[in-house]
Amino acid sequence: MASYNSLNQFKAGFKGGTRANRFRVIPNFPSRVNVGNNNTTSSFLISSGSLPKADVGVIGVPYRGRMAYFAGDRQYSVWPIRIYDDNDSALWKAFNSWKEKLDGHLTHQVEGNNYSYSNLQTTFFIEQLKPNGEVLRKIKLNRCWPSEVGGINFDLGSSEFVTFDVTLTFDFIDILTGI
Repeated sequence: MASYNSLNQFKAGFKGGTRANRFRVIPNFPSRVNVGNNNTTSSFLISSGSLPKADVGVIGVPYRGRMAYFAGDRQYSVWPIRIYDDNDSALWKAFNSWKEKLDGHLTHQVEGNNYSYSNLQTTFFIEQLKPNGEVLRKIKLNRCWPSEVGGINFDLGSSEFVTFDVTLTFDFIDILTGI
């Protein structure tokens, strides 16, 4: 009698799995944000992140002593990421410049005469990659902007690469591939 709980059967049915370290972020910085020598739509490396979370609320309606549950409103969480700092800190500067344009530190205003928040909300893409580099899943963050840009830590005893945290807030996501 064959065992249906064997390691060989598990391995035969397993397709290799997806890897947590195979992904890329393709940003789209606003046109008035200087990203240094980098193209505003080229990908950059993040140390860690996750696909954004979306919750559908639950509405409970009492009916004859029992609760009937219905789907409520969809809510998206913010998207926290940890980014590798590059040699000239262009990305850290770009995210801080973007925040300054959203709400000037000294002026407390959106930058520019005919500039509005809609011009400062952009689209970012997250691609999860297969082992061969093909796109497994592509997520589009719509109307996103940095709500928090973390500091850069210094440590004489560390030999690690420098990273900084960014929290992107967005209105909604589109799942473009991988459904």
